[in-house]
Amino acid sequence: MRGLLLCTLLFSVVCSTQLCAQGVRFGFKMGANYSQISGYEYEVLNKMGEAAIEPFSSVDDGRFGLTAAFFADIDLSNKFSFQPEFVFSPQGNKFEGVRYDYLQIPLGFKIDFNNFYVIAGPQAGLKISFSDQSENFKSLDFSAFGSLGYYFNESIFIEARFTKGFLEVFEDNSEVVLPYIEEGVGNGNQSNTDNYLINNTGTNQYITLSLGYRLQ
Repeated sequence: MRGLLLCTLLFSVVCSTQLCAQGVRFGFKMGANYSQISGYEYEVLNKMGEAAIEPFSSVDDGRFGLTAAFFADIDLSNKFSFQPEFVFSPQGNKFEGVRYDYLQIPLGFKIDFNNFYVIAGPQAGLKISFSDQSENFKSLDFSAFGSLGYYFNESIFIEARFTKGFLEVFEDNSEVVLPYIEEGVGNGNQSNTDNYLINNTGTNQYITLSLGYRLQ
């Protein structure tokens, strides 16, 4: 929710500038992300010298989440346009200790083919997670994305996007606390402070499916 409010604020600032001139159309989209830390590797350490527990499968499993975005579609010619966006994006894996949220700012170059369009470009991301383990993740990310979309009419569209990050997700000295379940007891939310994931490494990667509306 904090990320969505920040997106709204930034979008309002953009709307108050000279971009609100003729040839610029604004819009919004909402959808679902499936993210997974690409090339994720780690080691399990027990700080008390005991046998380390096996990580749950959710440490490696991908994460589903809801995403929301605002954008400006700025005409450059009849078929080409520039599309900056503000996107709230849940990322990371299913396990709570390795999931986090970003405010992404894609800068897309768009080509229209009648009802279809493609858009691609670079993207900068700012971490907006504030969980107990958020200090394990770097604050900034840079990535590239590509999208294929279809307009049902002048306003309503659907879009599929793939995004690949280039920078390391984890801080150098990250230590992710593993949850612990005593056999037959608990619900998996108990914290075992003896077992950690260390030497974490990986990059962001996710796909997004969105339904959007472009104002006329």
